[in-house]
Amino acid sequence: MKYITRTLILSLCSMVLLTQCKSGKKTAEELEVQTFNRDSFLANNKTLQAVDSAAKASALSEEERAKTITSIKFDQEVYDFGDCKEGEKITRKITFTNTGKLPLVIKQAYGSCGCTVPTFDKEPIAPGAKGTLEIKFDSTNKPGANTKSVMVEANTTPAITTVNFTVKVHPKK
Repeated sequence: MKYITRTLILSLCSMVLLTQCKSGKKTAEELEVQTFNRDSFLANNKTLQAVDSAAKASALSEEERAKTITSIKFDQEVYDFGDCKEGEKITRKITFTNTGKLPLVIKQAYGSCGCTVPTFDKEPIAPGAKGTLEIKFDSTNKPGANTKSVMVEANTTPAITTVNFTVKVHPKK
């Protein structure tokens, strides 16, 4: 009985394998190519629209890209915000210059952690003009030497510019 069951199972497996092998592949002429309307997908999907516009922007020639970007220059690479006591909130303003030939537009600025909150000029900065970046640092639970970063995203090359600052936080007694 076991022999018959094994033989049947083995036969069924062999038949399945043989039929799979005989199915063969379709030739290039037999394959059907389906197309889709790209614009209908884009019209209804905001994520795809954003990706598509980013792809178009990256496909711009170097000459076209140069017409829409400018450059930013901070007075220092690393700012020293001095000393403070743990728990204090300090605020410093730093300046930068639009060193390009077009108005500088800051899209966003963000800190390297939640303790650093930057605010920036919302209006475009004319070529050659100076702008300010206000940085608020919360020293709560940050005793010792701290080095933090603020990233500024603007119509510049590179698109994100990083400025750093240091602050020494004296622990609570």
